Amino acid sequence: MPSPHRRLAAAIAFAAASTLALTGCAASADVNPKGEDAASIAVVEEFFAHLEAGETTEAADMTEIDFPKTSLDEDFYTASGVTPSDVKVVETSGTDSYAVTATVEYVLDDPDHPATAEFTVTNDDGKRTIGWDYESYALIMVGSPGHIVINDELEFGMSNDAHMLTLLPGLYDFEYVDPTGTTHLDPDGTNEFSLALPVSGPVSDLPEEVYASGGSMTITSFVPLSTLDAVDAEIDRLTEACVAESMAGPSCPAEVLENDAPLRGSTSVEWFGSADYGMKVTDGTVEYSKGFTVRTEDGVFPFDAVYVGDVTQDADGTVTYTRK
Repeated sequence: MPSPHRRLAAAIAFAAASTLALTGCAASADVNPKGEDAASIAVVEEFFAHLEAGETTEAADMTEIDFPKTSLDEDFYTASGVTPSDVKVVETSGTDSYAVTATVEYVLDDPDHPATAEFTVTNDDGKRTIGWDYESYALIMVGSPGHIVINDELEFGMSNDAHMLTLLPGLYDFEYVDPTGTTHLDPDGTNEFSLALPVSGPVSDLPEEVYASGGSMTITSFVPLSTLDAVDAEIDRLTEACVAESMAGPSCPAEVLENDAPLRGSTSVEWFGSADYGMKVTDGTVEYSKGFTVRTEDGVFPFDAVYVGDVTQDADGTVTYTRK
């Protein structure tokens, strides 16, 4: 039977060996603290480091996305004054051998409300590239005579087809510019807003006529009722002037002049609104037409009389109706 001294020495030796073994495991774990997806996470971190530094070309080279030249201009990318920072990979799924999807949290303009989006790192025989959902984001302009200008440089006009925005992740300044001055994105006159791309879901704090979701943004500008009221008042003035001109002067619609039936004496005239009226919005133009059935003591004019013209509004609020 071993002596007490030998038993004590063995116990000390066993404890020392156990401590050494545990210390060795801990050191091994520290070599790769991020686990099997470490290489993919490193790609995400490098990508965002380039973005934070405004290094657009270097960031784009880590993707397989065909970016337009303008979007890779560093001055364009940093025009909002904000680049992603304080990047955190908060969740991952998949395997580094094929593809890892990482949920990334990063700060743009508001540290208290960081942006969150998913990025996927794909491994193709050791070459890892980064991508995300909706790499091309659809911009849909509906009934808008103006253009959207992004970061004071990239411009898109009204189109029957969606514009596809292929932009690096970041915060972009959007401005709606209407040369007619008549339309807005919000009742309070707001025509500017910011949008973080990529978009991971519905976005709040946008103008009333702007809706942004994960894959697209729709913009529907509107003409305020006060502007239309001003145009209607101008058309009323024209009808009164037409009567004063005996239905044969420059204030009259073309149909009245073509009818060639000038008033004689004190014959009364009544103007009844017809269905032939409305607004037509094209790129750079807001056209407004209003039709009337015209009745005099001699009978009803054979055709509706229609006023057609373009509507513009100055910065001071003055509305102008330019007849065609």
